[in-house]
Order: sequence, then C-alpha cells, then structure tokens
Amino acid sequence: MFSAFQPQAAQIVRSWSLEEKVGQLFILAFPGSDAAAARPLIERYNLGGCYLSQDNATTFDEARALTQAMAEIVNQRANSVPLLLGVDQEGAWSVLTPESTTGPGNLALGSANQPELTAAIYQVFGQEMRSAGFNCVLGPCADVNLQPNSPIIDTRAFGETPSQVAAQVAAAVNGAHQGGIVACAKHFPGHGDTTGDTHREIPQVDKSLATLLVEDLAPFQAAIDAGVELIMTSHICYPQIDPQYPATLSKAILQDVLRGELGFKGIVISDSMNMGAIRRNFAPVDAAITAFHAGIDMMMLSEEHYDHNPNYLDNQIAMIEAIVAAVNDGRMAEAEINAIAERVVAFKLARLVPMPLYQDFDLAAHREIEAAAASAAVKILRDEAGNLPLQDDQQIIVIQTTPMDDYANLINPRGIGPNQEIPAFEYFAAELALHVPEGQLHCLDYEAAQEFFKEVPLNSRQRILAVTENYPLPGEDFAQAASKAFVAQLTAKFGEQLILVALRNGYDAAPEGTSHVCAYSSRECSARAAAQLCLG
Repeated sequence: MFSAFQPQAAQIVRSWSLEEKVGQLFILAFPGSDAAAARPLIERYNLGGCYLSQDNATTFDEARALTQAMAEIVNQRANSVPLLLGVDQEGAWSVLTPESTTGPGNLALGSANQPELTAAIYQVFGQEMRSAGFNCVLGPCADVNLQPNSPIIDTRAFGETPSQVAAQVAAAVNGAHQGGIVACAKHFPGHGDTTGDTHREIPQVDKSLATLLVEDLAPFQAAIDAGVELIMTSHICYPQIDPQYPATLSKAILQDVLRGELGFKGIVISDSMNMGAIRRNFAPVDAAITAFHAGIDMMMLSEEHYDHNPNYLDNQIAMIEAIVAAVNDGRMAEAEINAIAERVVAFKLARLVPMPLYQDFDLAAHREIEAAAASAAVKILRDEAGNLPLQDDQQIIVIQTTPMDDYANLINPRGIGPNQEIPAFEYFAAELALHVPEGQLHCLDYEAAQEFFKEVPLNSRQRILAVTENYPLPGEDFAQAASKAFVAQLTAKFGEQLILVALRNGYDAAPEGTSHVCAYSSRECSARAAAQLCLG
C-alpha cells in the first residue's frame, strides 16, 4: 500500500538502534497537556505514536500547543519521522468538546442514510483535527449492531444491516481523506455482535468464517476498498476461527482473514493492550510478543492513562524494554521487528510527512453540516394518536426521565468517551423554549417531575414529552433503570398523550399507545433537531 516509500523507510530503520525500532511500534498515552510527560518515550525510544484524549487538551489552542511541542521533541532526533497522533473523533465519542464539531454520531448518520452527509461530517473531522495538530481519526467504527444492547458500541455504529453499514463506512473513509487525515476502521473483525465490553472482559462470538464474512466483515472490506490506512483490532474471541486467542493475538484472524481474505495492505494497530480483556487474561509481555507475531504493526498501551495509574510511564517503558529483551534472547527475531518498522515508516512517509496541519477552518459552515445531518436522522417512529406536530394551543410538559445522579459518570478524568458535560435533555428543552410561549411550556427535571405529577390534573390538551438518553462509556454503563421505570409510570398515567423522545438509539420500542420520536443520538445537534421535528 505504501511500497513506493519502502526503500527510504528501510534506510531510515537501518540507522536506528534496536530500542528505537521497537519504540516506533508503540502508541502510548500520557496524562495532562505537557509534552514533557512524553519526552522520555520520544527522545530515548523513538516513540511511534500517541493516543490523545480530552484529558490532554480541551481546546484547540491547548491541542496546538501540545502537538507543536511534541513535534519539536521529535524533530530534535536524527532520521526522525512524525508521531502518529490518534484521537477518538468519531461522533458518539469526541475530543476538544464542545469546541469541535461532533456531528450527530454514526448511528444517526446511518439513520439519515445519505452517504454524502456521512462523508461531509468525516471531512469536517479531518479538517478540524488537522487544525489541532492531530493526524489520525480513530474511526470510523465498522461494527454492525447485530446485538442492539451492546453497552460499548451502540450509537458508535452506523446501523444493523451489513450492506448499509458498509456504504456508510466507505463514505466515512472517503470523507476523512477529503479532509486530509488518516482514517482507522475498527474494531476488527467486528464488535457489534457482543453484549460484553472489552474494557472489562473478553467477549465471545461463536461464528464461522462464512457467517462472519456475511454479517460482520463487509464494512471492513468497504473500508479497505476505500483506501483506509489503519485497521484497529478487537479483543474478542472467535472460537470457530481461533479457539485459543482473541483477534488481537490471533494469526488466523489477522494474517489469514484480514491480510489474506480481505487483502488489507495497510497498518494493523491494536486496541489498548491494557484493557481488561487482555490485562486480566494474559501476561503483558507474552501478549505483546504474541500480538506482534500474529500481525500487529503498532501496539497501543493507553488504559493506564485512562485509570490515571501513577506508574504509567514506568509501565510503558518496561513494555518497550521487554520487547527489546525478547529480541535479545531470541523470542522475537530482529528481522521481524525491522520488517514491521519499515511498514510503519513507509506509511508515515506516505501519509504523515506531507500532511498540512494547523490550518484554519470555518466553524459556522461545519455547524451547518452538523445540523443538516442531525435533522436528516431524526424520525417519528410511531404516532397513531396524531400527537405530532405539537399544536399552538396545547400545554407542553417536557420531562427529564434521567435522575441527575445518573449523569455522574458522563464526564470522568479519563478524557475518553462523549465528553459532553451538558445532558442532551437540556438542549432539547432549550430548543423548545425558543419556539413555545413561556406559559405554555413546562420543562421539569426528574426530581421536580416526581412532585409535579402527584398534583397535576389530567387535561386533554396536555402533551407529555418524556426524554430518554443513553451514552456509550468505556468500561462503564450509563444508568437506565430509573429512566425506564419513570417512563412506565408516565405511560400508565398519560397513555396516548405521552410522546417518548429518544435522544439515543431506537432499539427499545416505546410503550404501547404512545408516540415515539428518535434522534439516534444524544448530541446537542440531535437534541435540537428532535425538538424542531416535534414542533413541525
């Protein structure tokens, strides 16, 4: 895929020490916004890349200062190549929030089913992330939502149908490339048919290769055909293909399926090797050696940073040193390290060296694209009672069905995930308030609504909008029990006057007899689009 740059890459790699070759194969993480935290890894070990999150930078100015400082450290080295700086800017997860344009997220883009909108959103991602100094978007998710109750994929996927997801994935890769940035399809060979979260455990998918090709791999093939440069593996076991190892450690999956069956010639990176799926089941060094043997080109270690482990730097250095030791004692061949390093460097020479960074962009234009995508996605799934659009003479009561305590883990110090401080409900209520007279609109949070409905008399001119939300979080779950119970109570009291407004996926059916609006997203743009749809 980058063969034209192979001779120059080989020359560069030959000039490096073994430590520098090994260091080039790692994507590591560090806390805070000071590039000095990564200096030992870059200066001594010729670090290959960094996973950066909201913890490293919350604004574009912070991101530019950080990435420029990191580049200065790299450029002090002889025969240097750029760091791969990857970020989870994929819609449902984001960085530099709220300054960046998140779009409505992949599931909403799938609902809109307009590939040109998907391409436009990912082009926006590319332009904005390059402006911050990042050179890789760790997206799109090519997972198919075959298990709608997946706690970790959910709105990060484009949908439930392989062919539709494949079309969206191809559009996303093309859009990212139009935005001038590297794309990474994940989580190979598919995380959408699991009910487990690899931040916590190793899920199993008991499928044959033939079934996998039909149900899960079409979007990855579409990404490859669109020229995606990187593919990220998943820590999921497919026992019918490899009864011993999860995909990240499996030669059968990475070499025979990804390289052989699908013909991928780019760079294979691992999801974090410090996630619970690997850390709780394999010795770290053994797992790393097995992964490189299996076909991993760049290994990501970032969970220590997520957990704010104070020993993150020592642990990451120890892993690099362990691979150096494995070469010295014969468990790995230096020729194998050379070959991997040459692939990585050839990719960087082809895609990262010529990439322009720090360019300005038109935020207002990007927000218009975002609003158009959110509007195209939101749908009325059911309205037999004819509640929509809302009428001028109705009393509109908007209910936040999620208790405030349930938002506690929406923002955490790890810097990964939606990074959305304001609940979607507040944006929905604010948009309604722009258009509905004050005396006609009542917006109640969960606690206030409990008291309100003890006393409010039933009135045929009332319309009750019950707002539900959900957010995919790494290694955690957004609480749903209280919200579901409250919706059931509201249904029993108001029946056909109830409108369920799902600022989330549409997989859970609304209670019988109620109306159902779905935004397929909990982003601000989607919440506002849902309010506009309710108003007609």
